[in-house]
Amino acid sequence: MSKRLITILGILTLLAYAWPAWTRFSTTPMTSASFSPLPRSELSTNHTPFMDQDFITPGTGSGIVHVGSICEMPDGELGAVWYGGTREGAKDVAIFFSKKPQDFSASWSPPRIIVDRASATRELNRYIRKVGNPILFRGPGKQLQMIYVTITVGGWSGSSLNVKTSRDSGLTWTDSRRLTLSPFFNISELVKGHPLSVNITGENENRHHFAVPIYHEFLGYFPEILWIAFSRENQELIYEKSRMAGGSSFIQPSIVPLNTRSATAFYRCRSKAGHIAMARTDDGGQNWSSPHFLDLPNPDSAVDALPLTKGRILLAFNDSRNNRETLQMAVSNDRGLNWIRIYTLENSPDQEFSYPYMIRGQNGLIHLVYTWKRKRIKHVVFNEAWVDHKIEQATKR
Repeated sequence: MSKRLITILGILTLLAYAWPAWTRFSTTPMTSASFSPLPRSELSTNHTPFMDQDFITPGTGSGIVHVGSICEMPDGELGAVWYGGTREGAKDVAIFFSKKPQDFSASWSPPRIIVDRASATRELNRYIRKVGNPILFRGPGKQLQMIYVTITVGGWSGSSLNVKTSRDSGLTWTDSRRLTLSPFFNISELVKGHPLSVNITGENENRHHFAVPIYHEFLGYFPEILWIAFSRENQELIYEKSRMAGGSSFIQPSIVPLNTRSATAFYRCRSKAGHIAMARTDDGGQNWSSPHFLDLPNPDSAVDALPLTKGRILLAFNDSRNNRETLQMAVSNDRGLNWIRIYTLENSPDQEFSYPYMIRGQNGLIHLVYTWKRKRIKHVVFNEAWVDHKIEQATKR
């Protein structure tokens, strides 16, 4: 390799790393950001323990499904998205959508494709080789927003983020819009965690702001936040990103707000340490503490966390350093320092149960979806009284 080529590659690499720092110092939304408190309706729970479970997807035969996401839609129904195809990263992978009425006895609607590589290529006016990793969340008014990944060249390190919007509960969707988060080919950005609603001081009240946990994996691993705002009346979209930690081994942040300015983040660990990592912010996500490892294993797999009442945190994770055979739930009473394992969701040798994703509905019910054996997306719903009951059982063992 010539010295000139090495110099050019070095400059390009420097630009790739310098861009996030420049955007951080040249923009200010996160300096005035505050996390939105839970609505009062979410704090009122039924005192009778309740838990139910079903499958969103039918059996896939020889294919796979992965990376489920769920949200409560404006009309009270539940919506879910995930990707599926012959295998992860295959050209036939598409992103599917299904919804379910509030009635617990009702079934999920038949899965419907809302984007695949052909439609993404047409909508984005660029060649798309594959799609993946969708998250679904409620935007302003009656909007549904979906952020998903496209790849033009290579694997996950060649990914970009895109947005689609629905204004009719998922029946129709706008064309995809690509998010430009880096001048260096705009690649290596992925999404996993559930978005948080945030307030921006002095901002246009016509916009609804979110902090979306994303991550970068090229020349290192970086947990990040996508700060994005949607307009209530039109298709205006503003966004930027900030980094949460250095590029060593942490990705897929799950962020739990503790109050309007403080939050705790939990990271998937890609190093040989084999444990979940945690960091904190006390300024609305502008700055984060250095990550430190918890006494909870992590087999290089996604985790998800959700705030409960009384300052507690609920965590779903693979309880192993080596595999994804066991999916566990745990609760912390001290902002994430110590944990009580309360319930084993799944435990089957040589199987995979992974990528948990949790939300809390307006009626106080907690919804959890996850990949079940790479064949189905499973949905579990429960209330906080059920969590309290499991904590009581766990402390008596």
